[in-house]
Amino acid sequence: MNKIVKVLMERDGLSREDAELQVESFQSEMWLDVTQGGSLWDWEDSFVDEFGLEPDFFEGFVLEMS
Repeated sequence: MNKIVKVLMERDGLSREDAELQVESFQSEMWLDVTQGGSLWDWEDSFVDEFGLEPDFFEGFVLEMS
């Protein structure tokens, strides 16, 4: 997650707080869906759209949380 926050801060000019809130909000929405039976991998496209990052960042994001 820290890698994503760093990219958002450097690339998009977000403050650390705003970048963390964006990532945490996405993470919360994703986990809520997954715990209700949604597929984790269905979120990969949403992640790419939300953050404008390559899918390998999503894989790292998921692995950091497990």
